[in-house]
Amino acid sequence: MTLESILHEHSPVPSKVMKDLIAGGTFLESIAKAPYSWEAFAVQAQAQQSYSPETRDVVVRALERQNANLSPSEEASLKAFRNGALTITTGHQLMVCGGTVFFEAKVLGAVALAKAATAELGIDVVPVFWMATEDHDFEEIASFRIGAHKFTWEKPDAKGPVGYLPTNDLADQLSSWLEKVPLNEAQKKLVQPRLQAYRDCKNLAEATRQWVRQWAEGLGLLVLDGQDLALKSHAGSIWSAEMEGQYSKLIQEQTEVLVAHGYKAQVFPRDINLFDLRDGDRRRIEKPDAECPYFYVSPNALMRPLYQEWLLPNLAYVGGGGELAYWLQLGSAFEKLGRPMPLLYLRNSFLVQEAKLTKDLAKLGISLLELLETNGEALKQKLLGKNTVLQAEGESLQAPLMEAIGHWNTSLLEHYPELEQHAAALKVKMEKLAQRTAETRYRAQKRRHEELMQSVNRAIEAAYPGGTFWERRASYLDLVGILGLDPRDAMVEKMSTIKAGTVVIHPNF
Repeated sequence: MTLESILHEHSPVPSKVMKDLIAGGTFLESIAKAPYSWEAFAVQAQAQQSYSPETRDVVVRALERQNANLSPSEEASLKAFRNGALTITTGHQLMVCGGTVFFEAKVLGAVALAKAATAELGIDVVPVFWMATEDHDFEEIASFRIGAHKFTWEKPDAKGPVGYLPTNDLADQLSSWLEKVPLNEAQKKLVQPRLQAYRDCKNLAEATRQWVRQWAEGLGLLVLDGQDLALKSHAGSIWSAEMEGQYSKLIQEQTEVLVAHGYKAQVFPRDINLFDLRDGDRRRIEKPDAECPYFYVSPNALMRPLYQEWLLPNLAYVGGGGELAYWLQLGSAFEKLGRPMPLLYLRNSFLVQEAKLTKDLAKLGISLLELLETNGEALKQKLLGKNTVLQAEGESLQAPLMEAIGHWNTSLLEHYPELEQHAAALKVKMEKLAQRTAETRYRAQKRRHEELMQSVNRAIEAAYPGGTFWERRASYLDLVGILGLDPRDAMVEKMSTIKAGTVVIHPNF
């Protein structure tokens, strides 16, 4: 297995807003600094010197309470944090078995970046995984794929925060499904602890914590659940202020400025960006409710970053493009919070380039980057020289036809000069008919070059299966199945750099 990287600034994968963020020098820099320089990390480390010792103590005790039987690497990270270490955090929904491959990729990205920052800055930096236990979009977290096989957790009565959902039925459904899916030994080794966690634990939050910790053993990852009485109470001032709309007003103003500069609002701001978790549900708070206990107050997507940064001394947050886009709506809110916004570090993307794809790229005479920058039809047109070849060919084919029409019209007008308009219309009609054959000839060209066209179809499907970029469809179990091993440690080594991009994995067999 070898890995190479197409840096984000050279890749078509990131969105425009992420490209602008990475490049720096745009309006976005007034909200968040460009994340890919150690100078920016050093400035952020200095800004975190104001992090409260009281908050650190609250978080230490929460980590101890939430994570029983610490492994040696977890114990080392917690000790470092207790003694003043800064953090690099990522977070994700509690996807069944991780969902798509970038669940694990985000975790590994945070681990790699913390490792690199420790070495580069000469200070202790530890990785943190923030579990999105209070998310309530069950449909988004319920499915994952292994190859062509798709699993969906069937739970018609699911409501409220997904972290509260019991997992006994998930274990039964997943176990039955896995019996029908062909798995190699590496995949079985990866999936069994996850299945066991769903059997052992009372809810999805506990189960996800268990299997993430097991999988990340040795990486020094600390797992934190924000749904914690002490943590929620420590953030009481945030909830009280938002009940009065103090943050929502600033978020709305920042969002309007972003939109005015040509960017879209990733998340729609509310008058109160909080939910109420009482009664086991998650209901939007529409008006101030001073009676709602802090433990039952839940931040929405826009308030969660403020809560997270209130608790953690982050150098950077490792996230996806859509995720980081809504952090950009929070510049003014962070100023009010009195905490520095972390560097918004766009995570690495992933793609497996198997031998078949390598062979097809060679046959097509293009690079992987060229493939990623196009779509199937555009590539076919380019390879067949549709615009230039068909135009030249068309002019050649049309020449005798147009000459004959010219003679016809000349003869016609000699005998019927009053039919000049009819003759002109006939010429236009014949020109259109001749031009219309271009698409017919293009289809004929594709049939003549059927093998080349099949190579295009295979290459596009390999990079964009089902029309979706590979990492947004494939699971980490897919990656492990292709490689025959878990590439966890090799990926951390590859990502231990300030620069992120699309990591291309070559199985080499």
